[in-house]
Amino acid sequence: MKILVVAPSLPPDVWTGSGRAVSDFLQMARRNREVRLVAGVHHSRDKIPPEAIAVDLRRLGPNAARSRIAQVAFREARRFRPDLVLSATVALPPMGCPVACLAHDLAPPQRPTLAQRVQWAAYGKLAGRMDMMVTTSNASAARLAALGVPGERIRVVPPGVDTDRFCPAEQGPRRPDAPLHFVHAGRILPAKGQHLALDAVARLPRPHKRRARLTIAGAVGDPVYLDRLRVQAWDQPVDFRLDVHSMAAVLQSADVVLLPSIVEIGYCTTVVEAMACGVPVIWFDQPAVREASGGIGVPVPPEDIGILRAEMMRLMDDPTLREELGQAGRRYVVGNLSRERTWEHYASVLDSLV
Repeated sequence: MKILVVAPSLPPDVWTGSGRAVSDFLQMARRNREVRLVAGVHHSRDKIPPEAIAVDLRRLGPNAARSRIAQVAFREARRFRPDLVLSATVALPPMGCPVACLAHDLAPPQRPTLAQRVQWAAYGKLAGRMDMMVTTSNASAARLAALGVPGERIRVVPPGVDTDRFCPAEQGPRRPDAPLHFVHAGRILPAKGQHLALDAVARLPRPHKRRARLTIAGAVGDPVYLDRLRVQAWDQPVDFRLDVHSMAAVLQSADVVLLPSIVEIGYCTTVVEAMACGVPVIWFDQPAVREASGGIGVPVPPEDIGILRAEMMRLMDDPTLREELGQAGRRYVVGNLSRERTWEHYASVLDSLV
């Protein structure tokens, strides 16, 4: 099977959940199918795969960028003659073969403006024209259905995890005086809730704060928000690791991962990667995160800093619980979300279209 993959953005040029999902798919598909890639460039050509057909989107607005990607993808489909197109955008013309769209970031705003409602309605109309919408969770599938996409054209394929790269770190005996390392991993954006993780650390009782450390790691999505976080972190046991290209080492260094996202998300790759590393996770309770984690970890009511802090203290004081949660998470990911299992799901969906 020949597959044309269309990606408006890819990491590390642009870090998004959708781009990461496409990158993961590419790694799996290249081992099993003939693949050609059309990818948008927003910052640097050197930051997308060298074999990609690069589409320079710098200095283009959103509508012009979508149009440009669609034009190049259509032209390349005529040259390559794929059996199937897998796209991370619904804004494609008829391609002369079945088109499956990978829909990852499906988190509508809580209080959408009129313009946002129009955008979501347009997305639903275009999504309904796809031969298949492949999404990451049942929560996202429900959103697609609410936008009018027929249920028979929606498939759920959770992203796979490279369980060889995301694995427990080899560590020696823990020093009695070593601080417990909390990590918040994700793009630096208000919706990701880094300020809430900082607030919870700042409110720890003094004996706990003396043996706690928080690392905020991720690509900078909002520089102004980052400045606010730096001010908030003053005189707190907090450090920053920005624009990290590989989260595996960061997550492996953690004793506990914090994921206090304050908006509903379509999937949470970070919770699964942390679990693959054998690290317990405290997460704000949302349907997609609960689904991705298999319910393993420590759910906290969204934006409840008091309970978040209490659960942090509980894990600080109970190394046995941390170990049990970490092992349970690793078992779940290896058994259900490995790359091999994910490719089986993808192959079944894609083969059904050709």
